[in-house]
Amino acid sequence: MKNTMDLNLYRFLDLLLEQKSQVKVCHTLNISRATFNRHLADCRDIFSNELFIATKGIYEPTLFMTQLLSIVKEPLDQLEQAQQLSQSFTGDNVNFDFVFYAPSALSTLLTVPLLQGLSSPEHHPKISMVDWSLEGVEHPKSGTLSVGISGYPNDVSERIVERKVGSLALYLYVSECHSLASNATIELTDLEHIDTVRVSMGTLDDNSYYARLKKQTGIALTQKLTVASVFSALQCVKVSPYAFVCFHIDDGMLPCGVRRHPILLNGHKMSYDVGIQYHRACYQHPVVKEIEKMIADAIESL
Repeated sequence: MKNTMDLNLYRFLDLLLEQKSQVKVCHTLNISRATFNRHLADCRDIFSNELFIATKGIYEPTLFMTQLLSIVKEPLDQLEQAQQLSQSFTGDNVNFDFVFYAPSALSTLLTVPLLQGLSSPEHHPKISMVDWSLEGVEHPKSGTLSVGISGYPNDVSERIVERKVGSLALYLYVSECHSLASNATIELTDLEHIDTVRVSMGTLDDNSYYARLKKQTGIALTQKLTVASVFSALQCVKVSPYAFVCFHIDDGMLPCGVRRHPILLNGHKMSYDVGIQYHRACYQHPVVKEIEKMIADAIESL
């Protein structure tokens, strides 16, 4: 008896046991009679058993064949259902932890939507929101699904898949006593000589976004104050002449006395492209698709 067997031959034997006809099996599997005869010969050789006795075109199983299929029938059915089952994977039925790498400003916006989307009354997965790290995405820990969320695009290796998931409008946050507080909208040129507070982006904190902004617009923003969180930036804006450029922050989270104004470039609203990054091994996994939609929907709702 051979040690290996093509799994398709089990499907062949199962159909022959069920249909007992060469014609029907050939039609179902879309194979020729020569292929049918070859498959049956291979199976007989593998198991050193006749498997089926053909009488007037009817294939009756031997006792060995009946016992064999009683053993493999259940796992064979499970394998056939694998394609359908793979599409049913969701955040509340997978057995791994979620790690999201995102700068503070994006983490502030997306933590609650991701928590709500990945949790259910019966299932509370382990979710971690940490500073953005390309290395963390590129080398995920065993048992985790690691997803990066940051500005788009980034310089990533061939091991990383990066996709744009949306764009966020940019706003200026200033104290009601600031010289720009009375403006309905803010042109980017208005900020050229204004001191701004910025939020550190962890390992992404190389000022690449500001350099790209200067290259695209010719306008350089002056960041004289760097803080660790959006909350700290807003508190600094409240008590100082600094301005803060960020995404939409709900009124309920704004300190008293801080105002929000859309930022324009040549009369058009400015936006910040957002992308996600994940290891290529996760490409097209249903849960990754689910997460991508959660993020896109959250961004679109702002």
